[in-house]
Amino acid sequence: MLERPGAEDARAAADPKHVLASRVRLLIAIFLVIGLAVIARLIHWQLFGEAPEVGATESQAIEISRGRFVDRSGLLLAIDSFVWEIYANPWQLSRTDPAPALTRDLAHAAGLPTAEVEAQLAQRDLTVVTLAKNATEAQCEAVRAFEEPRLVWCAPRRVRIYPLGPLAAHVVGFSNYSLVGVYGVEASYDAWLRDDLVWTQRLPGDRAPLLEAWKLYLPSPGGRDLVLHLDAPFQHLVEKYLAEALSFNEAEAGTIIVMDPRTGGILALANLPSFDPNHYSDVDQETWVNSAVGQIYEPGSVFKLITMAAGLDSGQITPDTVFEDNGYLQVGDRYIRNAERKQYGKITVRDALAKSVNVVTAQICMDMGAETFYRYVHKFGFGKLTEVDLNFEGYGIVKEPGNPLWSYFDQAANSFGQGISVTTLQMINAVAAIANGGTLLQPQIARGLIKDGQVYTLPPRVLGYPITPETARTLTEMMVYTMDQSAYPDLVPGYRVAGKTGTAEIPTEQGYTSQETITSFVGFLPAANPQIVILVKLVRPKRSQWAEHVVMPVFGQVARDAVRILEIAPERQ
Repeated sequence: MLERPGAEDARAAADPKHVLASRVRLLIAIFLVIGLAVIARLIHWQLFGEAPEVGATESQAIEISRGRFVDRSGLLLAIDSFVWEIYANPWQLSRTDPAPALTRDLAHAAGLPTAEVEAQLAQRDLTVVTLAKNATEAQCEAVRAFEEPRLVWCAPRRVRIYPLGPLAAHVVGFSNYSLVGVYGVEASYDAWLRDDLVWTQRLPGDRAPLLEAWKLYLPSPGGRDLVLHLDAPFQHLVEKYLAEALSFNEAEAGTIIVMDPRTGGILALANLPSFDPNHYSDVDQETWVNSAVGQIYEPGSVFKLITMAAGLDSGQITPDTVFEDNGYLQVGDRYIRNAERKQYGKITVRDALAKSVNVVTAQICMDMGAETFYRYVHKFGFGKLTEVDLNFEGYGIVKEPGNPLWSYFDQAANSFGQGISVTTLQMINAVAAIANGGTLLQPQIARGLIKDGQVYTLPPRVLGYPITPETARTLTEMMVYTMDQSAYPDLVPGYRVAGKTGTAEIPTEQGYTSQETITSFVGFLPAANPQIVILVKLVRPKRSQWAEHVVMPVFGQVARDAVRILEIAPERQ
């Protein structure tokens, strides 16, 4: 996990071809079509539907109404709908003389396999079985033609649909056949969306009427809904760039997160591979896991930001402190070396960050001592949950003094992101604290809870103050200098970017290998007044193993769209 020092020429990514307006018009058109389809189905149910018998287990789901949730502009992400199902009463049918003939006629008329119908009706001790899910209107009309509503009938079942399909699948999540949330927002806010008495959290004190943009779909009949920080058109572009980056670099997987450091709000979160929540059973269960939140990895040189923050804040170093780099640092009987075994001689801390010098970073860490270093690691939120409002979050792994397997070499390696494991969300949240003047916030998916047409906005929640505002400003200046020395000094024209790359070698049973890496880049802008933080990560890219060439161009694509869509004014201070 060694970071390539220096800058190399590389071609900047092209500007996106599509503008926000066309995306919004397309999404609105899709929502109108979906809305008309839902309304038509509900009208048909009211006019022609016949409820199953009282006590039938399949009918219970009809009574369960889940709230809806929308993106920050009111675009619909989840809503209830209905499908038709064909039911039968095997116990009653077993008492009917012409049962075999009725079974054959029923299967033929409804277009169902005779053998499957016979197998279901053979369960004679049951009063209700499901003969067909997602039945067509023609099938239901054929069933009604039998005029035996106590023997066989057609009825609607409430289901959950996701109008935008796979968009933001790992944020949205899904609910199962019984309309219970399993992953994503559907799971973390399950009790709220179902108006369940299990929900015991107090509502925020501040409330306001619904915005006009949200009134197209809210409030829902159930009266409990959500508005997310997510921006759906922007999320679409982020997913597009991530897919293109995986294809171009022949990478195994990838993640992009965009956060507002001032609130902790997640504006976009994309993982690949992904899935369609409408058809979640079509993929392996591992694909359902939000890797940005639940999977850990060794971050590489982006973690040098934490070591530098600790050194600056504790008074151990300044940007102009000079170190002597001989190309290696001996710790016990082992050695820390720079990428490509380079040697820099006398070098300032500022340049050591810009050139990503492992030896100097490790020396800073060893000089400050283990207690100080790991205290800052924990203050930035590593080794514990960020408390994001999504389930199945990972803690990461921080091996430290007191652990019988820990050694001083671990401390030296941890300083540049080796031998320490984090989640992508932990990493971007720690950098967001630097952008936010040293204040660490809880990442938030939901922007507000909606009850009976009133919006209860969720305020930012402070988790701690890992560094002072002065330290944050100094480190930001160092990060801007790092970008100025890179292959992309004007990555986002009109904006100063503060950022850092990381090329992490992947540990194997045989040790670390430079041929397989996790490349990442994290940065924020405008540097003088940070409003967005972006982290891009690609796993095992084959075209190049260096982050500067793999993920920095993707960051530029995302950032250029972000400043346009979010209307962030240029600022070059």
